[in-house]
Amino acid sequence: MSNKFQRMTEHDEKRIIRELNKWGLGHLGSKLTWAILESQFHFSRQSMQAKPTIKAAYDVAKRSLSKGEVTSKEELDKTVDELSAEIESLKIQISSFQEKEQKWKKRWQQIAYHIRQKGIQMIDVDKPVQSDAVLPSHTTTEKILRELDKEIPSSGRV
Repeated sequence: MSNKFQRMTEHDEKRIIRELNKWGLGHLGSKLTWAILESQFHFSRQSMQAKPTIKAAYDVAKRSLSKGEVTSKEELDKTVDELSAEIESLKIQISSFQEKEQKWKKRWQQIAYHIRQKGIQMIDVDKPVQSDAVLPSHTTTEKILRELDKEIPSSGRV
């Protein structure tokens, strides 16, 4: 059925522009012609070209396709899948770090508690070392800190 005498509505215009935007992104292939749009929307090339917004969208889509600035839908889907997998991996890492942070906070609260029980103030312990002081090596520090990663023993209190 021909739309020979039917006028193009604003809704039709928006539908055509949406489709042209998809073409411009490469989602519908790389060969865009007025004939393809005519068969899809049942409006003549002349009636579509008469609408400045459609003509502009068509020109932009053609320019994008000719410059090769488009990415195929398959490539976009692959990128989305890769990024989704990376996001899931990062969420797991964040969860692990949050769990470790909670353990460390609890451990440091216990250490601060026991330091205060010995009559020492945290302000006396938690301060910068002198510039000429020799700090323990990385290996020694790792050995000391590894003890803090172990299970927290029960205090016997409830």
